[in-house]
Amino acid sequence: MSLTSFAQLSDFRYFIQFTDKNNSPYTISNPSAFLSAKAIQRRANQNIAIDVVDLPVNPQYLDSLVAHGATLYNASKWHNGVTVSVPDSATLNAILSLPFVQNSVHVYRKRNSSGTNKFETLRNTTPATQRQSQPSSATQSYSYGLGYNQIHIMNGDYLHDLGFRGEDMVISLLDAGFWQADVLPAFDSLNANGRILGTWDFVNNEPGVYEDDAHGEAVLSCIAANMPDSLIGTAPEASFYLFRSEESAHENIIEEYNWATAAEHADSVGTDVISTSLGYTTFDNFIFQGDTLPSENNHTYNDMNGHTCPSSVAANIAVSKGILVCASAGNSGDNSWHYIGAPSDGDEVISVGGVGPEGYHASFSSYGPASDGDVKPNVAAQGAWTVVSDAAGFITIYGFGTSFACPVLAGSATCLWQAHPTANAVEVRNAIQQSANYALTPNDSLGYGIPNFELAHQLLIGIDENDLSNNSLVIYPNPVKDDVRFLLNSMKQGKIHVEIFDVSGKKLIATEMISDGKHSNVIPGTSELATGIYVMKVGLDKNIFVQRMVKL
Repeated sequence: MSLTSFAQLSDFRYFIQFTDKNNSPYTISNPSAFLSAKAIQRRANQNIAIDVVDLPVNPQYLDSLVAHGATLYNASKWHNGVTVSVPDSATLNAILSLPFVQNSVHVYRKRNSSGTNKFETLRNTTPATQRQSQPSSATQSYSYGLGYNQIHIMNGDYLHDLGFRGEDMVISLLDAGFWQADVLPAFDSLNANGRILGTWDFVNNEPGVYEDDAHGEAVLSCIAANMPDSLIGTAPEASFYLFRSEESAHENIIEEYNWATAAEHADSVGTDVISTSLGYTTFDNFIFQGDTLPSENNHTYNDMNGHTCPSSVAANIAVSKGILVCASAGNSGDNSWHYIGAPSDGDEVISVGGVGPEGYHASFSSYGPASDGDVKPNVAAQGAWTVVSDAAGFITIYGFGTSFACPVLAGSATCLWQAHPTANAVEVRNAIQQSANYALTPNDSLGYGIPNFELAHQLLIGIDENDLSNNSLVIYPNPVKDDVRFLLNSMKQGKIHVEIFDVSGKKLIATEMISDGKHSNVIPGTSELATGIYVMKVGLDKNIFVQRMVKL
């Protein structure tokens, strides 16, 4: 069936892709015309060049489409195109004949069959019947209440105790709406301190996001809630942009293009971290002349190769611009799809799977790998019995879905990056993966496993204070079987302090020895260490060198 055969196309939308960005009024030499100072600085901090991908869509091309009768919606500079509706097939064909138009994709049909609930289960549960135990929910920083387990299982509270709680970091949430998040008590401090920096609804092209779906409000609470004795989010002092890109009642591929535009906006305003609890696999059927027809945009597992789906392409570009992107893996683990969805399949994306309070795989959490074999999900966080704010803003509800695992992890990742501002997004992602409990043996259910943010912090200390690419601290052979032998290639002599930590951050060995800067040193007694992953930290004068070590 050719959609262009219809005389009236007002119920359809198309993504029109352009061939180039030639003769644009925007130039790479003047990035302040399309990027904020914070976005430009983020690129500079990570040695990322501004390139043609950063340039907005040529406005002359957009004007030409309007002149030909199109109605414009969201323009995407990363996909170099715009979503439009047209009154009839003649208008569409005239647009497709323009010399700067490359192709079109049918992305939306208004009269879809009724969609199903795409989101996670929320259960009203009182503290008396709560499942997870709370032996101690208070630390020196916060009294976490019922939400203690979901941060402590990752040692995220360790970062809070160090004073890293998200201050001056910017997180963008891409979701389906943030019902009354501007007035709910869970977000009192967030709103009182002006830390919601901006909002936009990319579905309806309007600023309001607080009258839509409550899914994003529950997601936001995992990071931003500040209700002592009930729920403290994993980055309670961070600032936020709230973007609606999802129409919750239906599933159309237009939402992936909305997602791309929202991610571009997050980039341009200076976002550090994107957390998105949305995923795309197949789309709604539609009714035509009494027949139910499948969407021609349905993805297959083969599309989950990290660089095919529109949202995955955009997510990869976001990472290339220096943003840490976290995406929920999906909730298809116990249904016929089984696998992760887009954009969590993105090559550079942190795909977050779900575990229960005890750290075991939650049955609904989608499986990897990506269809090209990449480890997916990358890591996991608590997504079953996750404490969230309900639609009234009180903590009386539990969430079940990777939609909640993702922001729980993203908040702690934000605090980690706050602690190591000279690290880049890739280094932060790698430290999170390397700190996880299955780092040596990643699997298809939890990837590298549950991160340990105390260990990730230790891993990044070396990046802050030394360039590890110069192999300042060399452990060999690595993995090791007997006593640990290392060489400090500093060409400095002096007393060195050596510490070895396990993956929980517990210090197992602390000793001092003399280094001549030329010969290796042996740490006695390390042959008795159990098989596993360890971190060695060596201090010489005011320098600290850190490397990961594997014991066989």
